[in-house]
Amino acid sequence: MRKLFIPLILIGLLLTACNNNTSSNHDGNTTNDSIGIPEESHMEPVPFALGQNYFVKNKVPEDKNGAFKLESQEAFDEFFSPAASMGDSGIPSKIDFEKEFVIAIISASSDLKPSIDSISLNKEGAELLLKYKESFGEKQSFTMRPQAILIVEKKFDGTLKPEVRSSL
Repeated sequence: MRKLFIPLILIGLLLTACNNNTSSNHDGNTTNDSIGIPEESHMEPVPFALGQNYFVKNKVPEDKNGAFKLESQEAFDEFFSPAASMGDSGIPSKIDFEKEFVIAIISASSDLKPSIDSISLNKEGAELLLKYKESFGEKQSFTMRPQAILIVEKKFDGTLKPEVRSSL
């Protein structure tokens, strides 16, 4: 009987500790107390095109890794050079800085087959929420400096808030 009584008390305590009451915070938004995330999010997915056939210039130092918003051709040219190759698919992507801006993601050089993937871009209020994943694979005999170029229409302009997840 005692072996049955103790687990029942533990289950009861667990259930009362895990109640899911909501409350209002200072600004009137309803939040979930257990995780502190607003229940009603006004995030809007932001469409973007991936820029192709560019490479990070060798003169860009390793301390310039991360996500950057580039709003002019001059700023873009400080980081990237075109990498044209044969065929129609080898032409670098066109970027019209009158109508578009670029979000550049640059990672550290590595010989562990680095990549940038799982990119998402959302707008919440005046902020652009960028999430991406940096992955590292098998060892290579050379180093690479991965990059991603997101071409975004200016109507989605906002303050960039990047969040990176890394995995080995």
